[in-house]
Amino acid sequence: MRYTRHYLIIFSLFLIFVLAACSLPAPSAPTLENPAAVYTAAAQTIIAQLTQAVGTSTPSSPEATPSGELPTNTTPTQATQTGIPASLTPTETVTATSEASPTSTDTATPTELLSDPRASLGNPNFSDTFQNGGNWSLYEDQHVSFSVNNNTLKMLAFNPDHWDGFMLSWPVVSDFYLEMNATPKKCSGLDRYGLVARSTKTENGYVAYLFGVSCDGRYSLRSWDGEKFTTLIDWTASNFIKAGPNETNRIGFWAKGENLSFYANGNLLGKINNDTYKEGKFGVFIGSINTPDFNVRVDEIGEWDLP
Repeated sequence: MRYTRHYLIIFSLFLIFVLAACSLPAPSAPTLENPAAVYTAAAQTIIAQLTQAVGTSTPSSPEATPSGELPTNTTPTQATQTGIPASLTPTETVTATSEASPTSTDTATPTELLSDPRASLGNPNFSDTFQNGGNWSLYEDQHVSFSVNNNTLKMLAFNPDHWDGFMLSWPVVSDFYLEMNATPKKCSGLDRYGLVARSTKTENGYVAYLFGVSCDGRYSLRSWDGEKFTTLIDWTASNFIKAGPNETNRIGFWAKGENLSFYANGNLLGKINNDTYKEGKFGVFIGSINTPDFNVRVDEIGEWDLP
């Protein structure tokens, strides 16, 4: 009996040892998330917000139409997408097309002033001096605000958050000359504003051309495909653009098929051949890079159909 008891004790100790050896280890410290995965999730969220459809029908009369927001370039050579943590923000892919070779005209002679499209096109097919906001989808969100008062369209970018907020009117046009008079208030550098053209709704959201001018006297052309920008004409300085705050610029966008031309104050800035978009609605955009509460006042927009 004594030996049996010893055997039982030894056997019990052996079982305890074996069970202890088979126990699972305590959970290790959680692994930090992959920054690339965080960026991908953030980018997908932003793209989903950018491409949400606003409205489902095409208006047949002057009434509210879709609007939207786009992430925008931060410098002439580097671009970032807004809303992604700075530590995870990659450089945006900017791809120039083979047709993206603008023709500079800063050596213009006085005779070229006669090429001012407005001087030869007669009365516009669409004209708005903002007696009211009936031609536009006025809205406000956390980035931008569009409002009409005192015969002026006020575009306001609340923060220098590298977003382009845009708004569309109702006509659908293909070949056109589009022009607006606009005056930026306090601004600097690449704080920008301009025209949206040939904008249509796709499964990725609204696509469009954006022709803009900046506070420091540069212009650019970009195309937006619902997910990213392609730079067609990079930010280019021109003496024809009035730089600085409180300077009124009359900027124009000519589109005839794939032939696109750009004007400031009646002067040709550059040309490009591009047929990415062939028709659509037009509108306006604003984006702040440096200045909180950057605002631009627009007192007239006109559109002429081209034969």
